Amino acid sequence: MLANPLIMTPSLAKIRIYPIKSLDAIELAEVEIGTHSLKGDREFAMVTPDGNFFNGKRSGLVNQLSAGYELQSRGVFFSRRGQAQTRFHLDEDREAINEYLSDFFSAQITLLQNNAGDLMDIPKVSSVTLLSEASLQSLQSDMQEYPIDELRLRFRANLEISGFPPFGEEQLFYDASHAVEFQIGEVTMFGISPRARCNVPPRNPYTGEPSTGFVKQMVESRRKSLPNDSRLPEFGGMYHLTVNVFVDEIQAGKKLKIGDRLTILGPRAIAR
Repeated sequence: MLANPLIMTPSLAKIRIYPIKSLDAIELAEVEIGTHSLKGDREFAMVTPDGNFFNGKRSGLVNQLSAGYELQSRGVFFSRRGQAQTRFHLDEDREAINEYLSDFFSAQITLLQNNAGDLMDIPKVSSVTLLSEASLQSLQSDMQEYPIDELRLRFRANLEISGFPPFGEEQLFYDASHAVEFQIGEVTMFGISPRARCNVPPRNPYTGEPSTGFVKQMVESRRKSLPNDSRLPEFGGMYHLTVNVFVDEIQAGKKLKIGDRLTILGPRAIAR
């Protein structure tokens, strides 16, 4: 049994997908479940000739590229932040996109496509991330130089939940041998673990420049605000935020909508 049952009614408040891995998100009112993931999320990734991702972990220049999307018409708009945009078709203009990205980053870039969730940081096992609005508000109260919308950009969650207390989403993971089964609307999911953060959140999401003291401030805020029944220390420290979520392939075709209620079903044994 979970130690602290919910006393509020959590529901889905925001949905974001990132059509091109490491670039900007688009916010949606509803989203279809794809293969182990949200349909269209990280459908594309920028890769270099060595086969590795060109991402925010590798270069702060990624933050300086603005990307906007027209999902229905498959349009993408690129620009250096604050400058005029150039429109491309994601499928028909692939060679021109590769040339644009290579020029922008002064590196040989190819846009790789995959519709099976394989471009995630943790493919299949955790292709969706979730956090609560209250957790962002708690961090922002201690890190007031960072507006809450900027914190959203830094942590890049797919699903944001209202109605949880601060860090209440951490009821959605349990221990190394159990996941927590839960539902959002008609979709069944499994909370696997807290997400350990990397060198991306400390970067300014617009410039890519490191924000001095960001990690220390976050860790201190997390330690001070840790719920009494939190299992987070079992996973190796305070530099974690968002929950890694597994979505089984049998959920494909179902939809998540803003306002869908979240219901916790309980821990389930898993094979590692």
